Amino acid sequence: MPSLFALVGVASAALAIAALVYLYFFYVDYPKIKGIPEAHGGDLLAGHFYQLGADHAVTAERWSKENNWPVFQIRMGRRRAVILNSFNSSREWMVKNQTATVDRPWFHTFHGVVSATSAATIGTSPWNERTKKQRRVVGSFTTGPSIQKMRSLLDLETAAMISGLYYDSEKGEKEIMPHVYEKRVSLNVMTMFCYSTRFTSVDDPMLLQILEDATTIASFRSTVANPQDFIPHLRYLSSNSRNDEAVTVRARRDEWLKRMLEEARSRGPVEGATRKSVAEMLLTEGAQEGLTILDVKTILGGLMSGGFETIFSTAIIAIGVLASPAGQAIQQQAYDDIMSVYDTPEDAFERCLTEERSPYIMALVKESLRFFPPLKLLPARQTYKEFEYNGATIPKGVLVYINAQAANRDPEIFGEDADKFRPERWLDTSREIPPPYHYAYGAGSRMCTAVNFGNRVLYAIFLRLIVSFKLTESKSMPANTDYIGYKRDPSESNAIPSDFKVKLNPRNKDTLEKCLAQSEQNVAALATGGAAEALLR
Repeated sequence: MPSLFALVGVASAALAIAALVYLYFFYVDYPKIKGIPEAHGGDLLAGHFYQLGADHAVTAERWSKENNWPVFQIRMGRRRAVILNSFNSSREWMVKNQTATVDRPWFHTFHGVVSATSAATIGTSPWNERTKKQRRVVGSFTTGPSIQKMRSLLDLETAAMISGLYYDSEKGEKEIMPHVYEKRVSLNVMTMFCYSTRFTSVDDPMLLQILEDATTIASFRSTVANPQDFIPHLRYLSSNSRNDEAVTVRARRDEWLKRMLEEARSRGPVEGATRKSVAEMLLTEGAQEGLTILDVKTILGGLMSGGFETIFSTAIIAIGVLASPAGQAIQQQAYDDIMSVYDTPEDAFERCLTEERSPYIMALVKESLRFFPPLKLLPARQTYKEFEYNGATIPKGVLVYINAQAANRDPEIFGEDADKFRPERWLDTSREIPPPYHYAYGAGSRMCTAVNFGNRVLYAIFLRLIVSFKLTESKSMPANTDYIGYKRDPSESNAIPSDFKVKLNPRNKDTLEKCLAQSEQNVAALATGGAAEALLR
């Protein structure tokens, strides 16, 4: 009898171990969804993760085209996921079924490590009453009237960008790399908006550190760079250094966010300022909304990361396109349209901050976001409840990705020239492009709350650049403007353009310097964090 009991015990232990091994290594959260095609292949442990290669958006787009699948499913390690590759399927899932796709998943690296000592961003937080409240508060900061109050902020930062490009290129005499200037204007817009502080030099060590940290933190939201989020045992391998990297960058991020919040708290209201910073409003009025300090950090962290990443990556590559041989005609049409609605270049330079009167510049903004979305594969959604799609039952808890690269180039919506950069498509009334128009900002209930703000900043950047300069291609380092090849690193979450230079030919130096001098006078009242420092050098 003892031997029988021992045998039963061994068998039970073996079964328990086998069950644990299965649950930890081979378990998939959902079986194949009937009615949704599944990508071919996939190995036992990783599913299709490694088959997707170094650029998941590109591979998913190729599979979609090869098989004529606007929607298909894959296995990301132990997670079942659906990828949406067409405009209409993305709209069906994210807009028409937005209550069913409003949730976000929890990921080990970004939520469990990077955000362990602080809050995750609003955009990455799972859906609950707290997230709903945070989004409502942020929405109140980016209404039309609120954006109008940001005129001085936009004037200061876009003028500083133009000034930096102008003087650092020796008034257009030498070629210049635009990247850090667009990164600074984007970051400064958000630090001024959130904390009423800014960076005056493109060589500021703190500026460069924040930009580096932001890129690293963005990589922890990348599907490509974080297999440990989908294949759990990888988290514990000594060869996986991602956890250590996450802890290091988290400490630095927490430090500079804390410093800016403390400065905003200690500084108090700024005399003569046209608006309070978000930090000031949250610290003084947040209690009335029932906001905790964790809510405040989440809101500020979300605005800092999502806001400036969207603006700078699209602005940089748009400059490369404008400077290219094909971009010369685009520039001319843009300039002609600007001068058809404004009396003088000075008038356009001044008034673009509060109005969007040039249809062509508005079209250029939309086309830049469509063709070069900041995130090619948008951050994962998670189904919040079960729903039906084309006869298939989609269960609660499944990962959902919009392939913005594919959906934004859908010929059914954008025509046979969808793979061409052509701002005129947005002026063509014979082809109706339905909202959300493109997926650079996402769609539905979790769409970026600062859409109007982002569009206004890009409008001001593009108009002021085109009024100030005629951009031409660098002879030594031209831009790669291929919609796939332009990325610095295909595995990065954010589509940061590779290095390139441009030649900036001032249209009229006297006029440009007069515009910059006027902007300097306009923002003199913003004596905050070096904001009143002379823009002209």
